[in-house]
Amino acid sequence: MRAAIVTVLLLSFVPAPSARKITGPISPHFQRWLRANGYGSNDFLRRDLGSRGSFGGKIYENQKIMNQPVVFVHGNSDQALQKDAVSIYQTGWDRTAAFFMKEGYTAAELYATTWGPAETDQALYQSYKCEYVLRIRRFIEAVLAYTKAPKIDIIGHSMGVALSRRAVKGGSECNLGAALSDRVDTLLGLAGVNYGLCTCQYATTTATCNAKDGFFPGQCGSETVCVFTEEDCVQTHYATFLQNLNEDPTKEGDNVFAFWSNNDEVLGQGSMAFGKVTSRIPNMNGFKMYDSLDHMGVKDQTGADQIKAVRDHLIDPTDLRRGGLPEDLSRNGSRVPTRSLPDTSSLFSSSLQSINAHWKNSFNGL
Repeated sequence: MRAAIVTVLLLSFVPAPSARKITGPISPHFQRWLRANGYGSNDFLRRDLGSRGSFGGKIYENQKIMNQPVVFVHGNSDQALQKDAVSIYQTGWDRTAAFFMKEGYTAAELYATTWGPAETDQALYQSYKCEYVLRIRRFIEAVLAYTKAPKIDIIGHSMGVALSRRAVKGGSECNLGAALSDRVDTLLGLAGVNYGLCTCQYATTTATCNAKDGFFPGQCGSETVCVFTEEDCVQTHYATFLQNLNEDPTKEGDNVFAFWSNNDEVLGQGSMAFGKVTSRIPNMNGFKMYDSLDHMGVKDQTGADQIKAVRDHLIDPTDLRRGGLPEDLSRNGSRVPTRSLPDTSSLFSSSLQSINAHWKNSFNGL
């Protein structure tokens, strides 16, 4: 009896998860579990980044998992939680996680680790390396085992979208093994780069633009300018990693959604690659376009839409042109008629200015 009273008193002093703000790093309970289950060498904690390098995990052993766990995968040069108040491309998942917690999620149901160097001056040197894919794969496997959840949700931003897709699809590339698709309820891609980046068309010597595991957009019939096309064409010979990923028929989960913006300063106006939206995901169930959000805004300012997508499998039609899945976004993502873009000469000029004047920033947060 006395022991039971002591236990109750101890539990009563366990701090309750914040209802509004996520804090890092991953919990001591999750850290102990990782060490005891063969994940200690992965350093999902990211000690070098202090409390901003990771988050998630139970406070105590018997804490209940009430909501389907969510794994967040950031973009190029970003990290799990916001670095500081002035780093515009290192905003982490603070805002999204806060919204999920407001909706009843706890830190035991929200997970992230930093997969890259988290340094903006290293952004130009990052690509879809197997070490990153394997790291994300291991983290997803760890969260599944730790939470004992039948299925989880995954939300990726920018470069993190394709990394997450490959990690889930599995396969011989990067020696990933069997697909995890049957353990994923919803995969949501935010401002992803799935078909290359137009600013990489003539910059293949830059590491992040390479034609193997970078953002190289390839070619599209006789069209020569990636940022816009005059005729319908089929995109070919883009980055091998991306092309293999998109041609793999394995679906990433039961529900696949994509969000993007027509005002994305990193992906370019309309988020296009040879007249087609680079953020689209083959065989996706739905998508949402925004007219005014910037690249990080698609992640940081869409919490309400994100939770509707992963929890309710719904897409709010607000700001969605024509509603639903329009005919010009084909289900297989292989051939899509060109959209009519205004003032193509100014678009091309803008793209060149982006390459010359804002080259480095174009890859921060990808």
